[in-house]
Amino acid sequence: MSDFKEQFEQKLDNLLQSRKEKRAQWIAQLLKIEKEGPKTSDDYNMKKRFEILRVGDDDRLIRKRKGLLTEFKFIVCFEEVHQAISVAHSAVGHGGEKKTFKEGQKKWANLTMQCCQMFISFCIECQRRKNVEYIKVWW
Repeated sequence: MSDFKEQFEQKLDNLLQSRKEKRAQWIAQLLKIEKEGPKTSDDYNMKKRFEILRVGDDDRLIRKRKGLLTEFKFIVCFEEVHQAISVAHSAVGHGGEKKTFKEGQKKWANLTMQCCQMFISFCIECQRRKNVEYIKVWW
């Protein structure tokens, strides 16, 4: 299982650019914007797109909500992508790329179809199912 995760994260490293450090910079920038107000066009865009959700002592970056009662979507960082897709993929019963992607999009904002496709290509359970030969019964 850990070999699967290592292979997945190696390939994912080539695909994704956002890292934990970048997210920390964004959180710091958003906190500065909230404190001092937006000054540049980048500040206005960031304020329009993201907000910070405080969970205990941890600040999490989320997609901007329309209202306080609407559901929020986390911005998933590189280290959390494997776990996020794994949860979504298990929730749909190893369903497939599109089902996994749609399930993941319910909670995480920046999961991509490519990430889900890559995850499923490494999923041992899905590979076993794919290689099983089904016999058609004609009545």
